[in-house]
Amino acid sequence: MEAMTMPGIGLDELPTGGRAEIITIDGGGMVTSRLAALGFVPGATVSMVQNFGRGPVIVSVINTRVALGRGEAYKIRARRLL
Repeated sequence: MEAMTMPGIGLDELPTGGRAEIITIDGGGMVTSRLAALGFVPGATVSMVQNFGRGPVIVSVINTRVALGRGEAYKIRARRLL
């Protein structure tokens, strides 16, 4: 049986200073709605402000800084930009 793979990377993997385009949000309705209200929607560009590899991450989306738990950040699947 083949393991399912999720597209792109989770935002928790994006290094400080990195930029990415959101592909999808892999979460239930409540999580998806909350993140969409904050600007995390497919096609949006995000910049990683702070990612120490543990604890929460700080991401900039639509000129707003948002702190996300690592679990939330993992559910936001993105494609790295150069």
